Amino acid sequence: MSNTIVGSNNSMVAMTGGVFNLHAASRVPVGTSVGENNLIAAMSSGVFSLKSLAITAQGTGVLQRSPASIIAQYIIETLGTMSDPSDETTWPLYTASLPDGNQIKTNCGAVYDTGGVTDGKYMDGGIIQHQGIQLRLRSQTQAAAYTKIENVAAALDAVRFASITIGSLEYLIQNISRTTPIAFMGTDPGAKRRSNFTVNFLVTIKELTN
Repeated sequence: MSNTIVGSNNSMVAMTGGVFNLHAASRVPVGTSVGENNLIAAMSSGVFSLKSLAITAQGTGVLQRSPASIIAQYIIETLGTMSDPSDETTWPLYTASLPDGNQIKTNCGAVYDTGGVTDGKYMDGGIIQHQGIQLRLRSQTQAAAYTKIENVAAALDAVRFASITIGSLEYLIQNISRTTPIAFMGTDPGAKRRSNFTVNFLVTIKELTN
């Protein structure tokens, strides 16, 4: 049902991972009823109301930060399931690389940018795209690594229409959809023998403007 025209005012919606996303440059929280028509789309993830008159914040598909860096910051700041490497606490989370060395925690992880999906183009020329990310976690024991990546992945599964401010920029994370099961990637070579797991997601992110 991508690019479905709904209502007399032609609100454009794109369905991503079972959640409707407004194309009418609008951001409306799940469960909000707006407009005189009270047009409601009932989805498995909740109730979402659509009307192009309900404009709160404009969004753009052009991101000034990579999706991986945005999601990593969200995991650290909002979900709190992992930590900033500069904090020197347990389970630090890096972006784009998973470093090694005596100063690096044994239990750690990283978020990488991966290939996403381009679904087409809106009537005004905007591209419909869902960026790809991969979460990778490493631990000395297989059980600890698996338990941690399952917990973080489950927290990401629940994210719907969440915003995060990074510096002077605000981002709307519209949806995060898991695209692969958790996969065991083997153990590190040599004496360290740490277990590695990965899981992949598609994300829909907009950079908000005032």
